[in-house]
Amino acid sequence: MGRDVLLLYMSPKNQNYKTQTNEGAVRYLIKEKETPDCILALCSETVRKKAVVEMPDGSTCTTLEYFRDALRRVGIPEERLVVIEVPDSMDDEKKQFQAISQLLEKINEGDTLSIDLSGGMRDTAMLLVTAARCMRDLRKVETRRVIYAELRGEEPVAHDRTQLYDLFDFVTAMDEFFSTGTAQKLKRYLWSEGEKDPVLHTLLTRINQFSEDLALCRVQKLNDDLNQIDQALKKTPKKSQNLTDLFFRLLKDRFSTEFAELLSSGEKALPALVSWCAGHGMYQQALTLLCEQMPEYVCQHIFVQPTPKGWEYLSAQMQNKGKPWVYPLFHFHFCRLTLMQKEYPYTTDLRLTLSRDDAEGNMLFGVANNAEMHDYLDMVLASGQLVIDPAIRPQLEQAALLYQRVMQYRNQINHASASDLGLQSERVLPLDTEHIKETLQKIAAYLHEIRPLKRNVPQGVKALPVTKTIPAGAVPNL
Repeated sequence: MGRDVLLLYMSPKNQNYKTQTNEGAVRYLIKEKETPDCILALCSETVRKKAVVEMPDGSTCTTLEYFRDALRRVGIPEERLVVIEVPDSMDDEKKQFQAISQLLEKINEGDTLSIDLSGGMRDTAMLLVTAARCMRDLRKVETRRVIYAELRGEEPVAHDRTQLYDLFDFVTAMDEFFSTGTAQKLKRYLWSEGEKDPVLHTLLTRINQFSEDLALCRVQKLNDDLNQIDQALKKTPKKSQNLTDLFFRLLKDRFSTEFAELLSSGEKALPALVSWCAGHGMYQQALTLLCEQMPEYVCQHIFVQPTPKGWEYLSAQMQNKGKPWVYPLFHFHFCRLTLMQKEYPYTTDLRLTLSRDDAEGNMLFGVANNAEMHDYLDMVLASGQLVIDPAIRPQLEQAALLYQRVMQYRNQINHASASDLGLQSERVLPLDTEHIKETLQKIAAYLHEIRPLKRNVPQGVKALPVTKTIPAGAVPNL
């Protein structure tokens, strides 16, 4: 069973007062029925060796001896006091390290801490608080109280400042949101502090729903989630009553800034979603969004579609049945540089594996270079399989090259990486978070760039809706 442990830096006894400040902290804990089982006291040379305290019998003693006697007077056995010897000045990092090292050695997993900040220099208080915070994560040691005492007249007066210490939890929760996009810890912190304002709770609930749907790639729910966040941000919380309220209202303003791009994107939120994911380490979610939505997004802004000849080939492929035509165009043909005819399947062979058995049932493909993509479009256009707006050909080639990178990264993460298969090729992208993030940022920038563009349909061509699905064997009137 864990102990109740009091941490303190012992203050030298002031001769002008009958009591000493650390006594106030001990008495406060006794009053709160939290009598310490152990008192870990950082004791300087002055409090250990300098006899400055005059006792009732006329003798003198050190502050440490006085404090031991004070503990006996309130019923705490002398052996509960553990002295950690420190120099009078801990003004350099080495001395601070030695003091905290000794302190941490004497704190056990499951202990509950109280911290008395009455004694020592300002940096001493910071050291005690930092040590307590570290022990929470390292050894599951919770801090119940943060107090200090001041001398007023004959008696020390204790002040409980635990709420200020608890703001560390608020800071941690904010860090989690800005690094991962989830507000779970923020919501738990609100409840722990007794905050019941429905405006704040509703906002955090909406943010958490968005974060969860994004993490689970529930693509169809994201627009509704963002609309709910937008509505929640427009509501005004009640007037601030304490520091927690104040900081939450400041955070609410930051939420408005954080979600501004997503909320202003409307139905065309893909670039903002990809940027959000890249900024919050949600790389797999970003790749899934791009895999599913990038073909349609690109084809909404730049004109490309299969000719009747190309459509006939797409319709003949059973794996395309029921899919919007934009998906196989990007997923199978642009990604693999395959023509829509059986005679010449590849303009450039990007296959990294020649059999599905080589990658646990998944074919892996490399990425092309600019010249290879240009040659592919030359051939697919010359053979009458695609029709495009010639003015946007550079943007189309760029989109196809970027989509190749999306699919390769997604396959390496989900199925088998190139290193797992022993593949060494200039066509294999380096699989690490730095390169993935860089790729996602480039794609988001590209999607932003083409967002203002409108499909320019060449004269005499009937545009296919980008959402039109391919029924097996059917050839539309183009």
